[in-house]
Amino acid sequence: MIAADFNILDLIPQRPPMTMIDALLAVGEISARGHLYIRDSNLFIENGVLAEPGLIEFIAQTAAAYTGFKNKTTNKNVSEGYIGAIKNLVIYHLPQVNSAIESEIVVENEIVGFTIIAGRVYQEGRLLAECEMRILGK
Repeated sequence: MIAADFNILDLIPQRPPMTMIDALLAVGEISARGHLYIRDSNLFIENGVLAEPGLIEFIAQTAAAYTGFKNKTTNKNVSEGYIGAIKNLVIYHLPQVNSAIESEIVVENEIVGFTIIAGRVYQEGRLLAECEMRILGK
């Protein structure tokens, strides 16, 4: 199975209007890429751009989709997770409404119920945001 075989809502616990990922584009052994088209109905739109919390949530939901994909392909249920900490967050640019962005997450470590990821958001090859995130699995 490949990531495109799944509806995103089958991979993540979030539901509209809190869904901040449209598709899981690819999944590797320790990485994943996601896609989001930014609509003006998005909860995190401020002054015509996706605000910082939206970029952070996009990274987190890409990690959730990665975990959901891994669970689904091994016949496990999709599980909930919570952002435990964010480190070294840098926001370079905020994307406009009616544009698309992509995310990339790489699992750096899994320890004592936490998954540590490096996350980045891009738009047409331009780095918009990056951080390290610690996610507590449930």
